[in-house]
Amino acid sequence: MEKIKSKTNPGPLVFASILTSYPDADFQVSLRELLDDASISLPSVLNEKIRLLSTNSNAVDDLRSEYISIFDQSKSLNPLYETEYGRERAMFKATELSDIAGFYRAFSFEMNEDGDRDMVDHISVELEFYSLLMMKYMYLEQVNDQNGCEVVLDGMRKFMNSHLGRFVSAILDRDGVKSSETYSHILKWVEKIVMQECYRIGVNPDVARWFSSQTEAEAVCCGGSIAVNK
Repeated sequence: MEKIKSKTNPGPLVFASILTSYPDADFQVSLRELLDDASISLPSVLNEKIRLLSTNSNAVDDLRSEYISIFDQSKSLNPLYETEYGRERAMFKATELSDIAGFYRAFSFEMNEDGDRDMVDHISVELEFYSLLMMKYMYLEQVNDQNGCEVVLDGMRKFMNSHLGRFVSAILDRDGVKSSETYSHILKWVEKIVMQECYRIGVNPDVARWFSSQTEAEAVCCGGSIAVNK
């Protein structure tokens, strides 16, 4: 069986999924549980913010307002959705959504159908799915199912390379995220653990970028391509 660079640890990806989702009624309970997980290492500034959020309901209310302001009211400028990134996103959006959903079906990741769940390409959902793959890999490794491990590892690499690993860095480039007191720290940490996971499993995704509709229109009119500096 092919070996990967270090031990599989889904804890940080689970935590990242919670931190990038809307802070719901279970948010504080989830934070307190995961803060006790010794496998999760947070930068000192973010750790202080998370510990405050885990005990202070007013701080959570403020975070909810911040989330709505940045990611809901200004979602066209600060998207948390993979298919909002990339110059030709409108052309390939349906295909990309179908491909993501195909990964979820293949590995028995079921989306809630009550209307409260984010779309399949939301960063929180993709992080949750990837953490599920990691858990599956750990279980199959424990029962010495080499074929199963190879199948799941192949899925992890393909999903990270084609989806999750592509757009996390692009979110950090958005002005609304950069200016956020909390989400700037959260997304920097999420980018770090995603990039570490890419290295661990041996993939190097091409980074997608966000383009405004005006920039896209100008590129089409000029008949040229857009050069992007990372």
